Amino acid sequence: MTIIIMAVIGVIAGFVLDELIARLAREPYEHGEAEDGEQHLRHHDGGAPLELSSEAGALEMPRLLTTGAPYRRIVVVAATAGVFALLGRQYHGDWHLAIVAFYASVLIICTATDVLAYRVPNAVTYPAIVGTFLIGMFVPGANRLDVIAGGLLFGGLLFVPSILTGGAMGMGDVKLAFFVGFALGLTFVVPAMLIMAMSGGLAAAILLITRLRGKGDPIPYAPFIAGGALVALLIQGTAFYSVG
Repeated sequence: MTIIIMAVIGVIAGFVLDELIARLAREPYEHGEAEDGEQHLRHHDGGAPLELSSEAGALEMPRLLTTGAPYRRIVVVAATAGVFALLGRQYHGDWHLAIVAFYASVLIICTATDVLAYRVPNAVTYPAIVGTFLIGMFVPGANRLDVIAGGLLFGGLLFVPSILTGGAMGMGDVKLAFFVGFALGLTFVVPAMLIMAMSGGLAAAILLITRLRGKGDPIPYAPFIAGGALVALLIQGTAFYSVG
């Protein structure tokens, strides 16, 4: 019964998340604003990178933000309903489900905005980091040191290449990693990191081999961070609750 209830909640939440995703993803195209080292957008057809400092409104929006919006909405709603249903299968207790639904919502939003606009928005990651850290500090069952160590490990691990590569990996990805680390804790974040590294590396290699992306072209990395986090959430648990 919990699975069905969570699936229904996921459908409703999916429409809300889709609206947020659309608004957040449109901002760089409408205002030409770069965020934390994320320097380029691309045409929806895979053309050359466009500087975000271009005149507001000069960037061409992807079809999934305009004429293809219904298809985006279907995917977002279906994905949210599916993830929420799986969470309902693995977690018990209203507050446990509320927290992991919040975690999953953050991951879905950041994945979608990164795919659509190469953007992991501060408006999502900053509150998520603060909220998740507070949850890890005060929710019963969480190990505070484990929470802190998880955030510092994952966030710090991505912060270093972000600095060394001059922003090839955006700071938005770094902030998302801090969020995931605090949410999972050190115990569960390591497998999530391994999944991220393997899936991200494989996808990058395929894109380069097939020439869908060239050297130096941006590749959305939030989907791989989020994918590793979701697998850990569903199979292992969070910093305050183990599903094993």
